[in-house]
Amino acid sequence: MAFLNPIFLLGAIAAGVPVLVHLVRRTRAPRIQFPSLMFLRKIEQKTIRRRKLRNLLLLLIRCAALLLLALAFARPFFTGSTPVSASGDHTSTVILIDGSYSMRYGDVFNRARQSARNMINDAASGDQLAVVLFSKSYQVLMPLKADLAQATTAVNQMQPGLDSTDYLQAIQAADAILKDAGRGQHRIYLISDFQDAGWNRSAPPVKLSSDVKLFPVDVSDARAANLAVTGVDSDAVVYAQKYAGKVVARINNFGAEDADSVTIEFKLNDLPVERKPLRLGAGGTQNVEFTGFNVPEGSNRATVEITGDNFALDNKYFFTIKRENQSRVLAIDTATRGRSESFFLQQSLAAGENNQYALTVKSAGSVNPSELDTSRVVIVNDAAISEGLASSLKGFVERGGGLIIAAGKHTDASDFNRSLGAIAPAHLGETVQSRGYALMSQVKADHPVFAAFARSGRLTSTRVYGYHRATTKEGSLTLAALDDGSPVVVEGSAGRGKVLLITTTLDTAWNDLPLTPMYLPLLRQMLEYLGGRESAASYTIGQAFTTPSDKDGSLPAIDSPSAKRVDDARKNSSGEQSLDAGEIGFYRLRYRDRDEFVAVNLDTKESDLAKLSVDELIAGVSPSADERAAQSTQSPVLTAEEKEAKQRLWFPLLLTVLLLFIAEAVIARRIRIPKLI
Repeated sequence: MAFLNPIFLLGAIAAGVPVLVHLVRRTRAPRIQFPSLMFLRKIEQKTIRRRKLRNLLLLLIRCAALLLLALAFARPFFTGSTPVSASGDHTSTVILIDGSYSMRYGDVFNRARQSARNMINDAASGDQLAVVLFSKSYQVLMPLKADLAQATTAVNQMQPGLDSTDYLQAIQAADAILKDAGRGQHRIYLISDFQDAGWNRSAPPVKLSSDVKLFPVDVSDARAANLAVTGVDSDAVVYAQKYAGKVVARINNFGAEDADSVTIEFKLNDLPVERKPLRLGAGGTQNVEFTGFNVPEGSNRATVEITGDNFALDNKYFFTIKRENQSRVLAIDTATRGRSESFFLQQSLAAGENNQYALTVKSAGSVNPSELDTSRVVIVNDAAISEGLASSLKGFVERGGGLIIAAGKHTDASDFNRSLGAIAPAHLGETVQSRGYALMSQVKADHPVFAAFARSGRLTSTRVYGYHRATTKEGSLTLAALDDGSPVVVEGSAGRGKVLLITTTLDTAWNDLPLTPMYLPLLRQMLEYLGGRESAASYTIGQAFTTPSDKDGSLPAIDSPSAKRVDDARKNSSGEQSLDAGEIGFYRLRYRDRDEFVAVNLDTKESDLAKLSVDELIAGVSPSADERAAQSTQSPVLTAEEKEAKQRLWFPLLLTVLLLFIAEAVIARRIRIPKLI
């Protein structure tokens, strides 16, 4: 035995205090004056000693209480590797059941549940069991305890989910549960169909503890085969009635036999659009295209479905096609003869079949302030702005509009700072022009405007021959700068809107950006960031999607694919709702004047039922001989504080002291002690 605070053992000296008091505190009779002692009887000394012996129990109680109190404050603990509170050897078992959606194949999950019941029935009455259902994450249905009835109930009630499999995370969780099991045998039973897709070999390795054994239980079908729609490529938003692009569906045959009688059908809002026969070889992939159909206005539910397969869960792929009006963009430039400064701007926004933007170019003097509110984004392209138009632009941005300001050779710095200084993110200074050029070498690649160019790096080779020096305001953000540190793209905000200031031109007067292939995507990234909204045709289960507020700021009611009202959506700082997709199908967003839809699909990597090598998995998570030796060496090493915290011997000692003091008080009241003089 050792002590965490041995200095308190000095308090054991206090156990001698009752003995000292007992000896010193001698009873003396009161003195009474008698004329003669002849009538008094003399008492022998041994009689007094006998009376003192009658209080010996009280003396022992007081000494023991003080001694145990000192021991409790010294925090004793046993130095052995196993705490005294640990129970004897027993078997601790974690039953891991795969609950991914591949377990819905045939009768696989029923076999998994029966295997778990058999393990529970074979367990002894004192064995500890834990039941864990896992897929991409895990859920502890029953913590480690000796309750076979509760374990059986947990197994009977569990159901497979819709997520994919992650074996390493589940094994790691089971190993962590067994660390608190105490002495005895530690086992993990892994019940699964053992899909190869569930083992991420690039993930950090997981190693079991040296005293844990893993037992696999394979409940898969011997000759599992599956056809699946593993993806659809489509335009999430279109701007014309006729769908000009192509809907491309990918069909996979994950079986070992050819699929000859397969039909693939494309539906829009539950109405058939086109149906095609399909022949797919064993292990093959085929793309099927649909095009030339009409798209109704608003948000539309689209599905691609195959028939001729026994496992129907992944035979349908959900996505949305939204038809909107083109986003109006107003460009304001100078009233000059010849080619406009917006020539390259016009050419870039007119490119493409499914064109999102409708560009209108006007001179500063011909712009009606009422036109601003009908535009999604306004571009001031190197134009002199009057104070009246500047005031209208300020209101447009504060109400949530997007503004791009390009300052070129027609922009006077003093006039600019006076008219647009209230909303511009920087103050303009002198104009810099030279025979040489500067490079746009400092780009904030993690910003949405430049994120698409982070890998290519070609944007940084843009040559700039002229620009305005700029001093950014507090709260503004420099998105791109030249190699001398001068800002070239600065972001700011005003009210609910955003402003991008470009200190050079949008044509070739001061740079060569319009001559590079980066000009079109950069310009569209800016427009999308300022006034657009990224739309996704579909999401994967478990992903979060947002539901934007309506024009009046109201939020839509949300119905799940199973037609249940969703009440657990989170509201974010921008006033939108955020929801984690938990069902496959279409979520309905109910606005006051319309319905919109969000499509959610399975993680189709789970559709591949190819099996992994179970022996390879066990070898991968089992520690080697050297690792087992290292674990066995490290496992008994506990600090004194850890050992004392596990044993907590001070608690029963303090409880005993309390009982002794209660007993001492009761006994002391029953003993009559003569008064001292």
